[in-house]
Amino acid sequence: MIGVNVHMRYTDGAYANPTNVLQALRFLGVSHVRDLMPGTGAPADMQARDALRRMVFAGIKLDLIFSGSWRPAEAVELVRNLEKAVPGSVASVEGYNEINNFPVTFEDQSGLAAAAAGQKALYQSFKGSLDVRHIPVIDMTGFEMLKDPKVTYGSSLEGYADVMNVHAYAQNGQQPSIWINPEKIEAYKSLQQVLPKVITEFGYSTMPQSGWLVIGVDERTQAKGLLNGLFDAARSGYDKLYFYELLDQKPDPASKQLEFHFGLFTFENRPKVAAQAIRNLVQVLGGREGGSAAEPNRPEPNGSFHLDVQKPERGDQFFTLGLMKSDGTQVAAVWRETMFWDRDTGQPLEADGITATLTFDKPCESVKVYDVLRSSEPTAVSTGGAVSVVIGDHVQLVECVN
Repeated sequence: MIGVNVHMRYTDGAYANPTNVLQALRFLGVSHVRDLMPGTGAPADMQARDALRRMVFAGIKLDLIFSGSWRPAEAVELVRNLEKAVPGSVASVEGYNEINNFPVTFEDQSGLAAAAAGQKALYQSFKGSLDVRHIPVIDMTGFEMLKDPKVTYGSSLEGYADVMNVHAYAQNGQQPSIWINPEKIEAYKSLQQVLPKVITEFGYSTMPQSGWLVIGVDERTQAKGLLNGLFDAARSGYDKLYFYELLDQKPDPASKQLEFHFGLFTFENRPKVAAQAIRNLVQVLGGREGGSAAEPNRPEPNGSFHLDVQKPERGDQFFTLGLMKSDGTQVAAVWRETMFWDRDTGQPLEADGITATLTFDKPCESVKVYDVLRSSEPTAVSTGGAVSVVIGDHVQLVECVN
């Protein structure tokens, strides 16, 4: 379910070199990216087209965002050509991005009405084309921020989208579970349908700050937040989460531009702590050659183990998620989301660990504990079906090996 945002049209910064982009994706072990549909006119558009085409031949799958410069028929033709080149290369198409920040015009309309009309036309164009109608159409983002009571989906997304969509950015350097949780998405609270849902942007900037709203943190805190947010999304029923973003877009040695520090890699392509943690996670959950990928055990997410906390603090909330590899190996994810950033001072916080006993419901030949913030190798190995785990402020994995 892991994806990452890229900006292949940005030819004046880190994304100008597609080879570096592919190397970064291979380092992570991630094969899904999200980007704008590239146009046909400007040199940057042509370079972006070439880069995305190169990506699909390298096994990367795309979520392509519809923009105001496109007509639906052109979007269908772009996707059709990519699918002819590499079948299955387009994982989804997506409506307009953040219409609250990037106002839309469509045909003779503008504003929210134009965005709704364009989204509907996009959906109809894809569902009316036999060769691409199987590709999911994801809803646009930003309409909920405009708060226009005259425009609402009502009880159904029928005719507009197959998938609900939201962006999630933690405020005030907080942990992600406040924004990523199993509750119904506010923007879709009127829907009666049960639809898939995705998070197409989620991230933390590594420009340490104090203050309010979206503020930067250090690299270690970014890594904690991204890991926890991914598992929050999994336990909350999201099918996909796209980290924002792959690379720091431009150099900013004086730390003046928050936007230039959301990358998993620096401008120079150095993997940050988060990039290494995601790589470790992918490897532990089956990304190594010959491995078997782990998926949430959705019918009974925590039915294969139970957690006994020895000395819980008042107000502490423990999160758990059960995973099952395709070979039957059980994995338990456990974590807390205590404050990990001091908003007043702009400094990281490290929570004291709380000891708990995790017991699997079936015997294990060995039990391995992983802290992917540190390594893809286990931090502890024991025998039997129970293990003592010190739970801090980020995800740990416990694997029952049979």
